[in-house]
Amino acid sequence: MKKIFFAIPVLALAIAGCVKDEPYVNPNPTPDPGPEPTPTVEQTLFINEVNCGTKQFEIYNASDKAADIAGYVFKKDDSGDWEVPAGKGKIPAKGFLVFTAKNPDIAEGPGFGLSGTKGFKLTMLKDGKIVDEIDNSATVEGFKTVDDGWSLSRKTDGGSEWVLVEGGTMGASNGSAPAVEGKIVFNELDCGNKKIEIYNGTSKEVDLEGYTLCKDADEWVIPAGRAKVPSKGFVVFTGKSADASVDPTFGLSGTKGFLLKIKDKDGKVIEEVNNTSDRDGGIVAIEDGKSWGRKTDGSDEWVIFSVPSIGESNAKGTI
Repeated sequence: MKKIFFAIPVLALAIAGCVKDEPYVNPNPTPDPGPEPTPTVEQTLFINEVNCGTKQFEIYNASDKAADIAGYVFKKDDSGDWEVPAGKGKIPAKGFLVFTAKNPDIAEGPGFGLSGTKGFKLTMLKDGKIVDEIDNSATVEGFKTVDDGWSLSRKTDGGSEWVLVEGGTMGASNGSAPAVEGKIVFNELDCGNKKIEIYNGTSKEVDLEGYTLCKDADEWVIPAGRAKVPSKGFVVFTGKSADASVDPTFGLSGTKGFLLKIKDKDGKVIEEVNNTSDRDGGIVAIEDGKSWGRKTDGSDEWVIFSVPSIGESNAKGTI
């Protein structure tokens, strides 16, 4: 009997020891939050404008505080590094800094150039990390040829859309000069002959293929072959056409009036002429045999021509 009673405590101790050694498992574990999120930093420095003819590029500081980019590196394509020297990198708040490339003095600007025909990739780096970059190389979609006398600019300072601007605004806000589309205008309108003249006030040919002409609620997309407008030149469309692949099907009333618009490929209105009762002064009556046009090509003042000049400079018309 003693042996029996002695075995029972030993067995109990063995069982207790096994239970104590089992690891504890939480039936409701706390989910792993994962790594800490990387904080986002708002971009305040931008490559804002590039003029290949003058070999200049502009940096814009979008912050409310002055910035100093001394020590930053600019790279053209995959080579041609240039570090901004001390004393040459200060940019005022909401201000601009201009560098001239192809510079014989690297204390003033980079030695690399910028091609308006072959394109370029221009990168701004700090401590080896990209701050901003524009890729206008000929191998990428959306490559824009930058002729002498033109700048490739952000449409608005620090914005995402790039446009060609005649003359450019180097060292000043990009909103202070019109883009290419800003000089594509309705120039003269002949309601009797249903003629619509568009003037290209830029120094390069512009192709309006895919743009839309609108008359009130009617729309007509300009087809290929009818869209090229030479520099300082004209293109004429004839309304009430039976063939929409050539000309618009809508007409123009010289007595009831009309609202004419040009929309770009993205559907944005880039030009508008209002000759409706809603305009200041009401409708301008355009009699048959006369036209309504800008006093001089591309100007703001509109006049009646007793002798029209459709397809030619308005200087040849008779006011």
